Amino acid sequence: MREGASAIVVEPTRFIGGMVTGGIAITDTGTPDLVGGIAAEFFDRVAAEEARRKDPPPILEFHSTSIPLPKPQPWTLEPKVARRVFEEWIREAGYTVIRGERVASVEKTGTTISAMKLENGTVVSGKVFIDASYEGDLMARAGVSNTYGREARSQYGEKLAGVREPHFIRNYAENEYATPTQAYMHHGQFGADIPARDSHGKLLWGIDPAPLGEIGSADRRLQAYCYRLIATQRPDLKAPWPKPAHYNPEHYELLLHYIQAHPRMAFARLVHLAPIPGGKFDLNGSGPFSIDYVGGNAGYPNKPYAGRDRMLRDHEDYEKGFLWFLAQDPRVPKTLRDDVNSWGLANDEFTDNGLWPTQIYIRESRRMIGEYVMTGNDILVHNTKPDSAGMGSFVLDSHWVRRFANAQGFVRIEGHLDESIRLDKNPYEISYRSLVPKPEECANLLVPVCLSASHVAICTIRMEPVYMILGHTAGVAAVMALRSHKPVQRIDIPALESKLAAGGQVLHKSQRRKLPPRG
Repeated sequence: MREGASAIVVEPTRFIGGMVTGGIAITDTGTPDLVGGIAAEFFDRVAAEEARRKDPPPILEFHSTSIPLPKPQPWTLEPKVARRVFEEWIREAGYTVIRGERVASVEKTGTTISAMKLENGTVVSGKVFIDASYEGDLMARAGVSNTYGREARSQYGEKLAGVREPHFIRNYAENEYATPTQAYMHHGQFGADIPARDSHGKLLWGIDPAPLGEIGSADRRLQAYCYRLIATQRPDLKAPWPKPAHYNPEHYELLLHYIQAHPRMAFARLVHLAPIPGGKFDLNGSGPFSIDYVGGNAGYPNKPYAGRDRMLRDHEDYEKGFLWFLAQDPRVPKTLRDDVNSWGLANDEFTDNGLWPTQIYIRESRRMIGEYVMTGNDILVHNTKPDSAGMGSFVLDSHWVRRFANAQGFVRIEGHLDESIRLDKNPYEISYRSLVPKPEECANLLVPVCLSASHVAICTIRMEPVYMILGHTAGVAAVMALRSHKPVQRIDIPALESKLAAGGQVLHKSQRRKLPPRG
C-alpha cells in the first residue's frame, strides 16, 4: 500500500505477526545495522515503546541465590507489545486482513495465478501474489517445484549438508550445573552412555528406529519445532505450568535417564532462558531432550490441514508434558522440581490463547526450487549478489533432527548445525532470483519465506528479521511487476534496488544504517 497498490492479506490463524508476535522475543540478528526498511521501522518502534519503561534489572533465582543478569539486549521484545504495534499499523493504514483462513486451491491459467480459493469458499483474486507463509501452501498449490528435508552433500557441493556426524561432548562434570552460565551449556550429546532400549528391549519413546545411515546423505527429516514460551519467576506474573490435555509420562523416560545421569541437573540446562523486558524470559529448546519435539514434525509440510492441526496439538501436549513431568513427577529430584516450579508462564502474554504462544516455531518446511537456489556456498563463500534482495547475518543454526540408537545400543542425537560460524562478521546477500519461481512454472508469484534455498542455507536465512526484509522486497517487486506488466522474473533489478534503497532497505554491507540510540 505504500507503493499505491491495494493488497489483501490472508492470515491462516487468528493472530497476526507469526513468530514475532507468537513467541520469539529474542531477535535473531547479530547485525541490526543490516536490518533496514519496514523491518527496521517495526523494531525501532517496539524498542521505543520498551525504552519508555523503567524495569528493574533482570534477576535469575538459581538454587536459592538471586543473580543479577545483564539488561535485555536492544530489540528484545514482549510479544504483546509486538502485536500491539502490528495491530496499530493495520488500523493506521487500513489494511484488509482475512484471519483464520487457509488456501484450499489455486486458479491458474498457464503460468499466471488469477485467484486463490480459501477453505470457507472465499475467492481472493489478484494480479500478483506473495506467499509469505511458513508452509508454502499457495506456492505448492500453484504447481511450483519445491522440496523439504536435507539434501545430500553431493547435490550442491555443501560440506555441511545431509545426515550429520553426531557431536559428542564428554565434559559433563558434576559442577557444570553449579552456575547459570555453566548451566546454559548445551548442543552436545547426552553426556553419558544411556541405553536406547528399556529392560524389555523396547526402544524408549522418541528414538527413531532407523540407523544413522551414511554421513552426508539426503533424507526428508526436519529440524525440530517447538512453541517458544514466555516464562517468568516474578510472583505477580507467574502462572503454574499447565497440565497437558493428553499426558503420557512414558514419553519422558529418556529425559528421566538423562537427569539421573547428571544428578545436579538444572532447569537452565534443559532449556535456554534469555531475559526480555518486564522481568520475563524467552524460553527455547536446548540440548538433547528439551521443549523441541524431535521427530514430531515428520512429514509436516505435505500433511493435509487436519493432519497438521493434530500435529500441532501433539506438539502442545508434548511440550506441556515435558514441563509437567519436570515439575510434578516424584522420580525427578526435588531440587530440580523446585527449580522448575520457581518458573511459570507469564500471565500477561497470550492472554487470549490460554497464556500459550499463538504460533508454533516452524523452523523450516517446504522450500521452493526456484530460478536460483541459495546454498551454503552462497552463505560462506560467494556471499555477494548482483541482485541482492536483502542481507542475512545469523549463524548457521539447525536444531536437532532425530535421536537414534548407535551400534553399541546407546542413544545419540544428530542434525545440529552451528559450526560456530560467526556470520555477523561476514554477512551475506540473498539473491532476488531465490524469491521467484522458474519462469516456466509461475510468472506472478513471489516467495520470501519458503524461498529457494537448501537446508543448509535456510538454517541462517530463516530468521524473522530476514523474512521481514525479504517480505518488504517482495512487496515492492510485486508492484513493479504489476505496473510494468512483466513477469516477476523480468522486472528491472537496478530500479528495484533504487526503490528499496529509498525505502531504507539495506542490500549491501556498504549501506549499513546508523542505529538510533537505545534507552
